[in-house]
Amino acid sequence: MLYAQDGKGMGHITRSLTIARHLLGAYPNLAARLVTESPLLDGLPLPNGCAYVKLPTHSASTGLAKTEEDDEAYNQHLSDERARILRDLALELAPDLVLVDHEPFGHRSEFRDGLYALKARYPNTKFILGLRDIMDDAGRIRAKWEALGVYSAFEKLYDGIAVYGLPHLFDVAEAYSIPPSVRSKLYYCGYVVQEREAVNTNEIRGLYGLPRNGRLIVATVGGGKDGYPVLEAAEAAVARLQSRLPDLCAVFVTGPFMPEEQRARLHAHSPPASRVLSTADNFQLVAAADAVVGMGGYNSVWEALSQGRPLVIVPRATYKREQTIRAEVLASHGLAKWVHPRDLTGEGLTEALEWALSLDPRAQAQRVREIVPSFDGATRLTAYLSRWLGSEGFPHPSPREEMTLTGRAA
Repeated sequence: MLYAQDGKGMGHITRSLTIARHLLGAYPNLAARLVTESPLLDGLPLPNGCAYVKLPTHSASTGLAKTEEDDEAYNQHLSDERARILRDLALELAPDLVLVDHEPFGHRSEFRDGLYALKARYPNTKFILGLRDIMDDAGRIRAKWEALGVYSAFEKLYDGIAVYGLPHLFDVAEAYSIPPSVRSKLYYCGYVVQEREAVNTNEIRGLYGLPRNGRLIVATVGGGKDGYPVLEAAEAAVARLQSRLPDLCAVFVTGPFMPEEQRARLHAHSPPASRVLSTADNFQLVAAADAVVGMGGYNSVWEALSQGRPLVIVPRATYKREQTIRAEVLASHGLAKWVHPRDLTGEGLTEALEWALSLDPRAQAQRVREIVPSFDGATRLTAYLSRWLGSEGFPHPSPREEMTLTGRAA
């Protein structure tokens, strides 16, 4: 059973599907159930052996609530209903293993009761938490986990904690004060990205109606719900750069959740030799790009870097600092430039894109590989889960292999 929260974006569900494909590829007799509120699953291909259960979505409250109090009451009612569904489903499935995505107890702690009920009724079930490389501001996470009882769950509920990252870039154990008594459960499996075949750049340009020659900038904003300011600034930056680089072209991918009026404005102001698309195969486009600009979400960043592409990050401007921290870490290692959202109206994004276009592609790709030797996190996670799923799939990496990937023994 895989639990993946994703009501507004694409990152969690994309990562969960990547993991499911690897698990089912290694264990063809495995049955997987993916539980999520993501509205995108109907349009995404599921691997053989995987079905999904759609949770009611919180976004439904928008048209129903009359006041802030009504909205909160509705959301609480919906959370209670989702908690009941998750508890009943978990007990009905009685899975051998549960992989919980990101939040130890799920969105608004909706899976807490279900996890503990499953543990009590089926003590042989194994529970694994999958953590992103970076959660949020360290102090905020520590306080939240303390208040929710997460540290106790690490001791008594979870059998393993898989971190989708590497400790020399961000040490989750230290940042979030994971107790020494449970650090033996911690496993840094590396970055989980989709594995795709190499693309032909000319074919990709032809597919999207782009000029065959000249440098290409690809700008993406994930689901796109709050990505308009980034793409608006990217269009202005490309227009400025075209005065000095007349062969420059660009693709701006709005994502499926960007409001239509914002998408229309981007179409109206699109620079010459450029395209504005609502959806696209971002992996293909990034592979064909000379530079990439986007927000600081996990999937967007690591899929671009897995292909060695020069990267400019504009982290999401919210109280959560996850994307800003990721941008700062990558910039400190020379893997990206980042622009604060409040600086989008100036020359900062133009200058950052000039930096990206000035890099030697091979040298930048080599620098990425020196810092992140591989991007096979899904394979390594599958190997890690073989501790509980058996030896049918991949063997667990040896300590020597762990030293190669993380720079220290697990």
